Amino acid sequence: MRDSARIEAMLSLLRQVWERSPDLRLGQLLVSAVRPEQPCPEIFHIEDDRLAEGLRALLARLESADKSRS
Repeated sequence: MRDSARIEAMLSLLRQVWERSPDLRLGQLLVSAVRPEQPCPEIFHIEDDRLAEGLRALLARLESADKSRS
């Protein structure tokens, strides 16, 4: 299992970078940081509100899975 302490460190670093480039969408920021060999237009061009919807849906699925294991 990965060390959960990395999450706070990554979020802190993300905040520092994003606050210096607030006009970037999160997808743009991540693709710019990773600099993949192949373009990632679905990630690069996704609007933050659509990404937030996807994150909320993922959270709901994770919570549902947790409940079914209980």
